[in-house]
Amino acid sequence: MYPNEIIFGYGLYEIMILIGIIACFLVFRFFVTEKVMPVKVYNFYLITAVSSIILGFFFASLFQSFFDFLKTGTFKLFKAGMTFYGGLIGGVTAFLLLTFIVGKIVFKEKEHLTYFPKITQVAPCCVTIAHGFGRLGCLFAGCCHGKVTSGFGINMWVDELQGYYKCVPTQLFEAIFLFVLFGILAVMFLKNIDFELETYCILYGIWRFVIEYFRADDRGEFIIKFLTPSQGIAIIFVLVGVLLLLLKLLKIKNKQNNL
Repeated sequence: MYPNEIIFGYGLYEIMILIGIIACFLVFRFFVTEKVMPVKVYNFYLITAVSSIILGFFFASLFQSFFDFLKTGTFKLFKAGMTFYGGLIGGVTAFLLLTFIVGKIVFKEKEHLTYFPKITQVAPCCVTIAHGFGRLGCLFAGCCHGKVTSGFGINMWVDELQGYYKCVPTQLFEAIFLFVLFGILAVMFLKNIDFELETYCILYGIWRFVIEYFRADDRGEFIIKFLTPSQGIAIIFVLVGVLLLLLKLLKIKNKQNNL
């Protein structure tokens, strides 16, 4: 839509990603104060989060390169674009490894694990707000676009047709959805309704599965041919969310029975 250079060689895509990262840390700082956890624990999780984001960008490119390799037979790391799911899965994995391995070294009494449940509450809020701005970046860059349409759409470059065409602005729709989802998760966190992670997995998984039917940019194939890679992972997201929800409800029920 508007991929042009703005400043120092960067366009609105990179600027939106930067704004998203800043928003992510502002939400973390606003929601997690010294009243919630000690400064040492807060700083540990903050450094862990920064490291995980950096690794997340690497895995975002790695995942897309892998799916492109399955399709073309050519592996081009950092030249094939990025996929959100790859970044999220890689970033979360890195965060967990750093928390449970490095954290064990930093905190001899493992006191940081006492506050880990609070992190699982605030993390979906941080991811969602960052992802929302990231999708606006995709809108400006013209990537992740929807199908060519004669109805409501925005002019974007379509590689398959080698030209600009009016496309369904799936990036805009997803950005709006993510900002609304952030609002829901933020209210849940502030009211201490401890179902943020489950809500995120289920709602975003369902949304992503549906919106994929309107996307047209080729991101490779999934094991199941009639599903896109994102739809396959979306199904896993929903299943994980439902499983976590059932386990948490069972835990609550057992706790009430023991009173």
